[in-house]
Amino acid sequence: MDETEPMKLSKVYEPALYETDIYSLWEQSGAFKPVDGIKTYSLVMPPPNANAPLHSGHALFVALEDIAARYHRMKGEKTLWLPGADHAGFETQVVYEKQLAKIGKSRFDLSREELYGQIYEFVVGNRQTFEDQFRALGASVDWSRFTFTLDQKIIDLAYKTFKNMWDEKLIYRGERLVNYCTFHRTGFADIEVVYRDSVTPLYYMKYGPFTVATTRPETKFGDTAVAVNPSDDRYKQWVGKVVTVEGVNGPFELQVIADEMVDPDFGTGVVKITPAHDFNDWEVSKRHNLPAKRVIDHDGTLNHEAGKFSGMTIMEARQAVVDAMKQKNLLLKVDTKYKNRVGHCYKCDTVIEPMLMDQWFVNMDPLSKPAIRALKDKKIKFYPDSKRLQLIKYLEGLRDWNISRQIAWGIPIPAFQNVDDSDDWIFDTRVGQEIIEIDGKTYHRDPDVFDTWFSSASWPYATMGFPENDDFKEFYPLNLMETGGEILYPWVSRMIMMGLYVTKKLPFEAVYIHGYVLASDGAKMSKSLGNVVNPMEAVKKYGSDALRMGIIAGRVPAVNRGYDNRKIEDARNFCNKLWNVARFIEDKLEGNFNLAEKPMPKTIADDWILTILQQSNREVSRLLDDYRYAEAYDHIYHLVWDDLADWYIEASKADMNPSVLSFALETILKLAHPFAPFLTETIWQTLTGEDDSSMLVSQPWPEIKNDKYDGYKVFEEIKAIVEEIRFISATVKYRQFNLYHSDDPFLLENGGLIKTLSKVASVESVKSGSGLHLTATNHNGWLDLDKNAATEFLSKLKLKHSEQEKAVERLKARLENTAYINNAPKSVIDETKQQLNQAEELLQKTVSEYDRFGSAI
Repeated sequence: MDETEPMKLSKVYEPALYETDIYSLWEQSGAFKPVDGIKTYSLVMPPPNANAPLHSGHALFVALEDIAARYHRMKGEKTLWLPGADHAGFETQVVYEKQLAKIGKSRFDLSREELYGQIYEFVVGNRQTFEDQFRALGASVDWSRFTFTLDQKIIDLAYKTFKNMWDEKLIYRGERLVNYCTFHRTGFADIEVVYRDSVTPLYYMKYGPFTVATTRPETKFGDTAVAVNPSDDRYKQWVGKVVTVEGVNGPFELQVIADEMVDPDFGTGVVKITPAHDFNDWEVSKRHNLPAKRVIDHDGTLNHEAGKFSGMTIMEARQAVVDAMKQKNLLLKVDTKYKNRVGHCYKCDTVIEPMLMDQWFVNMDPLSKPAIRALKDKKIKFYPDSKRLQLIKYLEGLRDWNISRQIAWGIPIPAFQNVDDSDDWIFDTRVGQEIIEIDGKTYHRDPDVFDTWFSSASWPYATMGFPENDDFKEFYPLNLMETGGEILYPWVSRMIMMGLYVTKKLPFEAVYIHGYVLASDGAKMSKSLGNVVNPMEAVKKYGSDALRMGIIAGRVPAVNRGYDNRKIEDARNFCNKLWNVARFIEDKLEGNFNLAEKPMPKTIADDWILTILQQSNREVSRLLDDYRYAEAYDHIYHLVWDDLADWYIEASKADMNPSVLSFALETILKLAHPFAPFLTETIWQTLTGEDDSSMLVSQPWPEIKNDKYDGYKVFEEIKAIVEEIRFISATVKYRQFNLYHSDDPFLLENGGLIKTLSKVASVESVKSGSGLHLTATNHNGWLDLDKNAATEFLSKLKLKHSEQEKAVERLKARLENTAYINNAPKSVIDETKQQLNQAEELLQKTVSEYDRFGSAI
């Protein structure tokens, strides 16, 4: 290279100078669109909610899915990664209601149409934000296929599916208990209720000849029976009779029934039955043909059934009823320490009210059975497989699915009710009209919308244009569905069931479940706690590649891990290392980065690095084929940092081989590209020219070869000797030694390279001498440590062993501490277990070191 000609690669890698332009080049060139290949590979993005910017969890799934997409694209497969966004019905309406609250308004100040329109504008305004954030994260998605869950093709398919299921009696309209939030005034599916342990007063009340215990005395106005266990001899004479009970509003009658549901050891063995406000009581009422009286309205106040208590909120009525019972001597005692599990709204924390309502339900039994069979037969591969087993258990206990939601934002249910005949319901897609006329009959539109999961369950095939679109025919079923564990039950299970029902095929071949990205201390990220990490700030500070690699480092499927800024910094340092390696090679190549040049090895170091590249290519490919992302990244990290930089480049400085240097850099850039796309593309573009044909994103994955290089084993022996010398030197404060041997042929031949790599003063043959003998190989060499230095070395090994023993003991004690196990987050406990495994491995290593060198002195 001409001394006056500047290097193309700048001295320092600054991601912000390149990332936006690199992504624009990819996108404008159509690099992310599927092109003909050896086979197809497809995945669809779990659609993020269209109501907020991205968070760290999104950064994780983008990294994981983008690695898969880029890898399979480079392998020559026709790859489609389809992006989208979820209207997230209830979630988005809640977010927008908070916006309204800031200006002193609520949803009740707007008509349904006005609220829908304003939310739509809000969502559209947010869409560009998160699309740009996905670009900043390097998501190689085909933007031309972007799908929104309120796109017409999604709505049309939801309506068609609803109609087919209605015709086949899989969907029915029925009055049933549903989980209801009185604050948001909508029902929830079972899976959306958050249950927490609580301490709730248990009230013992006089009920005619019985004593009953309840945590909810305000619901007594809806009681239609009392129940006992059939085997409870204490109450046999009452079973089948009607008793008169004195209440706070006067006397009323109750049936006495016997049912296995009653636990004779709970309270007095007699329970009140309130069918309209308790799920167990509802099931009992159906078995015994009991009436159901709803006493709580949708706004959370008691209705006319409560008499003088009507209009009170639930908690107001509870206290008022308790006071009234005391006045009438009907309250016998109160257990203030009673523990139970109480369901809460996952958004506002309001206690969920079981509410008797007319809703649309899906009969899940015919849908779940085929899914269970497929899962038991392992027709879908899960990462980890434990999630498959969990899903089977969940599906086996599944209840019918309430798909009605009492909100404005979503897909309107295409059903109309005859105003003169409440049992006459018809299907009609004219949902923009509240009233329609058919054959002289007037029908009123159901005001509810679909549960978001009803339409989202069709995501794998709806996005592909089922049933006639070419994308569906070519890319369905998906090869991979990557998503978070929190939606395993509400989404993954339903995609499997609906995929089988609608397309007669399983929707995907594999499911990869990632864990939560927690705060650094293992707590869940929360705005209220102030521990949320904004991924865009990390991109700005460290670069997109550093965030991507740092956030997947050390991760395994389905395990929650804290956000570790040190791993992001390590990844940033890796980026800088690869940049500096590329600058070094650029300088030695003198501007001749020849991609077509075949590597021509001349030295044992050349043989070694070419063999290492083959092994790494094979190993990284194997790991990525099995979605072992973190292990693949770790392998590439050490390939660059250790094998290339620390060993090969150092070994080759005395005899540079441009063809091998060029080949090594080309191979490593390709292997690293799925993990660090911006960095690798920047290096590639800078060294090869900035035309579309030379884009790294479109280059083929390195071909896996099995060429034999004779010098590989020789260099491995040299490497073992050098590593041992470096270890000894570091232990005794980096003293420089001489390496002596007695005419050892191997050390005679390779002494120069060993000296260069180990930084010993010399490698000499002597007739005799003493010192610290090397033990890593069979070659008779020793370092000229005097007795004092050798003793110091051995004492430091002994101290190292002792300290490691103490570290193992501390970690074991922590895991044996009951308070720690009961109170620490699971992610922290799992990390402690991992630390113990690593500490025990290191302890065994120190034992081996001490034994080995103790005999060598």
